[in-house]
Amino acid sequence: MRALLPFLSLFKHKHARATLVLGVFLMIGGLAASISLLTLSGWFLAATAIAGTGALFNYFYPSASIRGLAIGRTVARYVEKIVTHDATFRVLAKLRVQVFSRIIPLSPAVLNRYRNSDLLNRLVADVDTLDSLYLRLLAPFISATIIILMMTIGLCFISVPLALFMGITLLVLLFFIPTIFYRLGTTFGAQLTHSRSSYRMQFVEFIQAQAELLLFNAEKQLKTRLNQTERQWQDYQRQESNLSGFSTALLLFANGAMLAVVLWFGAEIDFGSDTYDAAFLALFALAALACFEILLPLGAAFLHIGQVIASAERISEILDQPPQVKFAGTQSAVSFSDVLIELKDVHFFYPERPNVALNDVNLSIKTGEKVAILGKTGSGKSTLLQLLVRNYDPNKGHILLANQPIEDYTEQTLREQICFLTQRVHTFSDTLRNNLQIATKTKISDERMIEVLNQVGLSKLLEQENGLNLWLGEGGRPLSGGEQRRLGLARILLNDVPILLLDEPTEGLDRETERRILHLILQHCQQKTLIMVTHRLTSIERFDRICVIDDAKLVEQGSYSELSQKDNGFFKRLIERI
Repeated sequence: MRALLPFLSLFKHKHARATLVLGVFLMIGGLAASISLLTLSGWFLAATAIAGTGALFNYFYPSASIRGLAIGRTVARYVEKIVTHDATFRVLAKLRVQVFSRIIPLSPAVLNRYRNSDLLNRLVADVDTLDSLYLRLLAPFISATIIILMMTIGLCFISVPLALFMGITLLVLLFFIPTIFYRLGTTFGAQLTHSRSSYRMQFVEFIQAQAELLLFNAEKQLKTRLNQTERQWQDYQRQESNLSGFSTALLLFANGAMLAVVLWFGAEIDFGSDTYDAAFLALFALAALACFEILLPLGAAFLHIGQVIASAERISEILDQPPQVKFAGTQSAVSFSDVLIELKDVHFFYPERPNVALNDVNLSIKTGEKVAILGKTGSGKSTLLQLLVRNYDPNKGHILLANQPIEDYTEQTLREQICFLTQRVHTFSDTLRNNLQIATKTKISDERMIEVLNQVGLSKLLEQENGLNLWLGEGGRPLSGGEQRRLGLARILLNDVPILLLDEPTEGLDRETERRILHLILQHCQQKTLIMVTHRLTSIERFDRICVIDDAKLVEQGSYSELSQKDNGFFKRLIERI
């Protein structure tokens, strides 16, 4: 239950508190009208039968009251559903925003531990599960407690013994039944939530990987595992349904037992000498039947609480993760100097990985310098770029930007100075125009977009009927890998920041296209600082400096002519081998 405490505080928010309290009052009003309706109807029918056809009996007041209660019950329940659901959805919307805002600072250092489908499931399904916290648990329990006390006090004016018996019995059931089914629900609630999450993750990945599964004839194996997960999920759902039915049966049995006791002892009670006092027995009997309306939903609701707690724990697991990189700097301007970027004794390893990614790297890059970084796969080249944009912080050493520690700058300032093209270019499910517009905050003209697309060799996209309004679809389905890479390069060319970091920008391109793209990049970066990670040597001689990283260490740096003539040098051996 402790896992629910942070989420209960959301209901105390000033914008939700009044609406939630109003919802409880409306729920109490609806229940009170429903119980009063059946109770008064029991007395009215019995009194009418006693009066018969030959006696004077004022049926106008009771019948008018019954009609008023019926209308009041309908109105109260209708408005209560609107108010409580609206308040709950607003709280859940606030919770989603809160979860999302906490997730963003965790990217990418912490979020790399989770699959995308798992994160989506926590953000959607687990948050949705928490709507039971108010709609099915808090509000009904509070309303039931107040209604039982009000009903007991009201019935005491007619018969204290029967009223106290009914009130005490209902209060005992109110606390006993939820406790029992809470215990039963927690035995499998967490497993049900995790199996549901596991099934949805596997299903999403099964759909996304259809092409590869068909290509390697592995669809049957994954489908079998998916079916096993689904059967496990259905088994837990079956247990929940069985226990839900058992809770209803148990409450109905308790209802019948209490009704029998009320009739048994009510028959011996003297309600008075008035002609219609005997009708009070029917009043108590129908009150006993009506009051179980407030208890029936609680057994199943508390049976569901195991899932609510499990979902709360899954969400808290994300919310409680501390970001590995905190942007606490206040520097909002960069004073450009001769040495723009400097790494001093930088040592870094990725969380939960034993291997060192960078080991005591020292590097200085001047303003406007064009630097190419070479090295074997896994040597630490991409890691160096990740540190420069502060996706991670070094475990030891310092990184300076314009002679200031990079930690001193605000996140916005850092993003305004550096543009980073990663190996994986993300294409949004949107138009070609909007996929290019994200390159900068300022409005880009259609003419400029068309010019850049022609430069990077994507003119055939413009030849289609929709032109810049071409819908690229989820993950850029209409584009090949090379076209997505060139779309990323188009974003770079549309951006005007002073520092560019490119990670394998020409990967997947043919030699001629690669030369043309590199010419465009270098031409675009004439007045900018460029750091490019590459495995290929095309146009490498046009860079001011070449840095070679091997086994997490910076082993060589210098101009093309210097390194190509260095005896037993890493770069020279690479040229000779090629």
